[in-house]
Amino acid sequence: MAGKKGKQALIWLGLLGGFFGLIFVLTGSILSAAEKPPIKVGLLLPYTGTMPLQAKGVSDGVELYFAEIGQKAGGRAIQVIKEDDENNPTVGLTKLKRLVEQHKVDFVVGPVSSAVGLAIHDYLRAQKVIQINPCAFTRELTSPQKWSPNIFRVVETTDQTNYPMGKWMYKSTPHRNVVLTASDFSAGHHSVEAFKAGFEEAGGKVIKEVYPKLGTMDFASFITAIDVKGADAVYAWYAGTDAVRFVQQYQEFGLKKRLPLYGYGVIADDPYLPSIGDAALGVITSCHYAWTIETPRNSAFVKAYQTKWGEVPSRYSEFGYVSAQCIGAAAEALKGDLENIARVSETIRKVAPKIETPSGPLAFDGYNQRIVNVYVEKVEKRDGKLVNVVIDQLGKVAQTDVWKWWNK
Repeated sequence: MAGKKGKQALIWLGLLGGFFGLIFVLTGSILSAAEKPPIKVGLLLPYTGTMPLQAKGVSDGVELYFAEIGQKAGGRAIQVIKEDDENNPTVGLTKLKRLVEQHKVDFVVGPVSSAVGLAIHDYLRAQKVIQINPCAFTRELTSPQKWSPNIFRVVETTDQTNYPMGKWMYKSTPHRNVVLTASDFSAGHHSVEAFKAGFEEAGGKVIKEVYPKLGTMDFASFITAIDVKGADAVYAWYAGTDAVRFVQQYQEFGLKKRLPLYGYGVIADDPYLPSIGDAALGVITSCHYAWTIETPRNSAFVKAYQTKWGEVPSRYSEFGYVSAQCIGAAAEALKGDLENIARVSETIRKVAPKIETPSGPLAFDGYNQRIVNVYVEKVEKRDGKLVNVVIDQLGKVAQTDVWKWWNK
């Protein structure tokens, strides 16, 4: 009898032990899952300065996509940390170091300015962090000389839109003698240089170049310099509030009627069209994205963006959204394991073809530079509002297709 009771006691002890062991395992698993640190995404953008609407567009695009996936990827929550680079290279580097060294971010999305992009480039190449560059498009950043496996760029290079635009302008318009004008820093110079290469290769001639400082308030003397004998059009690069002032003053001085205005998309950006006003009507630009593109994927993006933010997306919104798509897809594929940066980089390249962006399937070249569809747009008024309308397509363009004029 005593033996029987002893055996029963042992059985009960075994069952209890198993039960508590199971509780311990389950509790440990729950705690382990709960203690998984968040994926930290640092946004390094110019929330103040001359390009705040670019920063807003990128931020809103990033946050829209993360909201769509429940603010979680690969079993980990996503935490967004914002830093204002003030559109200043020195400030940008300081703020980046704060994101990387203090906040320990896994990804950096930014900057907007090419000058900031160049200032932070060497530091980023040496860090165990992934940068997704949404806007800084100077050609150098993904050149064979400067590219890095941990750096991706979702904006096109200065060559990808401006060079083919030079050829298009010669082929599709009567203009043969053009004046170039741009803000006096890397993005401005590289953009109009690329246009010049394409335009002159096609047979056109650039008869003058004018470069005001970034942040110029009064363009009077520069507009006078643009108005030279023999010119039949102007190709320009100005961004943000500089673009607002330049386009308005260009019309006020009466040049628009005699010298049609063309340029890269920033001179007639959607976020700034209300500020520019009717002075923007008829301006023709090259760009990789317009919210008016009629595809099911873009229509869904525009609807979701309008629902969340109460306005139509800009190309900056698309850049931010695509940046977040890359982060989310990589984290999912790796089940949240982002420790090995080389593996994360490889995964982004691997999953990219499966990502459907608002402007089409995502593709990177061998230097982690996005391959884009290029459009020609014209500012028109529809339903009382100024919009960029696609009037032609230049096709899919890779940086390797259009850099031979400088990459010898």
